[in-house]
Amino acid sequence: MEFSYQAPETKIESIETYKNWDLAKLITFIGTEYHQKIEADINDLIPHIDKVVRVHGESHPHLPAVRNLFLQLVAEFKVHTQKEAMVFDLIDDIKTNVDILEFEISSLAGNHIAFESVLENISELTHTFTAPAGSCKTYNLVYDSLRSFNEKLTNYKELETKVLFDKIKA
Repeated sequence: MEFSYQAPETKIESIETYKNWDLAKLITFIGTEYHQKIEADINDLIPHIDKVVRVHGESHPHLPAVRNLFLQLVAEFKVHTQKEAMVFDLIDDIKTNVDILEFEISSLAGNHIAFESVLENISELTHTFTAPAGSCKTYNLVYDSLRSFNEKLTNYKELETKVLFDKIKA
């Protein structure tokens, strides 16, 4: 099983490119390039995390905590994307009320902070996603996948924070 996500070659320097996109194009891009792909990656990764915890969890006691944190992140991400979908659907109505708009954007940005906190905890527990020497193939796959997941979610947060939220407010 190969993890579907590959970190894009585009880094934060290219954020300027997205600033030139109209809001509808940006929302579509975020939905297909991030929401859908992250959801697919989650579905691919969970069985492997479960297997590594089942096989190695007793001798590597940090693994159940990594699994629990990842599942917490998954739950928060699902709520976040559902809320975003609602905000995107109602964007024209929300834009007419500055207070509601600020509240919704603040709420979504708060989710990003929560994601970052959970990912930092996972990174710390996994020694920056470095599997122990001599780890089995699945153990290495899980750590590599978690590292890629972290990169993808970081890119996603930056795109929303540095471009999307400003476009919505405009």
